[in-house]
Amino acid sequence: MTNNSGTAALQPEQEMLNWGRLILDGVPYADLVSARDRDPSVTWFDHWMETAANYERLGEQAQAAGHTITAGEYFVLGSLAAQYAQFLWFDDRRRVGQERKVELYRRAAPLLNPQAERFELTVDGATVPGYVRVPASGSGPYPTAVLLGGLESTKEESYQFEQQLLARGIATVTFDGPGQGEMFPEVPLRGDYERYTSAVVDYAEKLPEIDASRIGVVGRSLGGHYALRSAALDQRFVACISWGGFADMDSYDDETPMTKESWKYVTASSTHEEARERVMRLMDVRSELHKLRVPTYIQHGMHDEVPVSEVDVVKQLAVDAPLTIVIEPHGDHCCHNLGPRPRFEMIDWLEEQLKPRA
Repeated sequence: MTNNSGTAALQPEQEMLNWGRLILDGVPYADLVSARDRDPSVTWFDHWMETAANYERLGEQAQAAGHTITAGEYFVLGSLAAQYAQFLWFDDRRRVGQERKVELYRRAAPLLNPQAERFELTVDGATVPGYVRVPASGSGPYPTAVLLGGLESTKEESYQFEQQLLARGIATVTFDGPGQGEMFPEVPLRGDYERYTSAVVDYAEKLPEIDASRIGVVGRSLGGHYALRSAALDQRFVACISWGGFADMDSYDDETPMTKESWKYVTASSTHEEARERVMRLMDVRSELHKLRVPTYIQHGMHDEVPVSEVDVVKQLAVDAPLTIVIEPHGDHCCHNLGPRPRFEMIDWLEEQLKPRA
């Protein structure tokens, strides 16, 4: 396959696959090797969907034998396999993979330790689905992190990140917003994502297990943009992490072809030009950054396709927010190539911010 310039075009998995991301999110190394070395006659999608089915069978066997924690872990692995089966595609495979991912995570949720409690809210007539997980040890109410997904990530794939937070006594809340996961069929990408984040906080702060005075927001990639917007416009957040995020999309033309396909898909645009106009108009928090006042952690890789100049934009405009800025000289997008250290550093920072104040 060639592109318009006559040079060889990359297959989607060659262009977008980030082994660091998948491994850190919990995909076993053996599964990645198996996908890489699969029979050429088997498509990427079919290979990963079969992997998901294999994990489902293992989960069912473990559950039947009374090993419920093992069963939950297998169902999570199946959900992740379905996620990465579909995340590169923009046709019916996307829907099929999404539905399978949701199904397998729903089977995992009550078996996890601690379990994940599903909730569904309504905003403007549309359903906002999510999960709450509360630490298994200690006594509540607990500090809480609201986790925001990115351009093609959803609530089900943050499991490993949640585990680290829960181990530190921090509850987690995840959800699908506009353009994401279960919500996308009803509501494509919007600029006012903070309305959905705030609706989730409205729900969470009423739970007896949640300490409403200690809620932080963490967003990865596009979610990092949403985190800045949410923390700037909802004063209930006491800390913010923008992980590989951005303030605006002035660099849209420098995005990779696959990323532009993703933008076109999540905006439900009919053309790339229409997607470009919507993204550049809707994904812009510059006019709101002066309202950001809480401690904010910015993590960015020098080799990220999102230009590091986005960090300078936040520095220039978020003049009332105490900023902690970490720029990794060898980091790629969200520093997935650097192993767990950048994630641990963010989580430890958040733990410090959410400690009870004397």
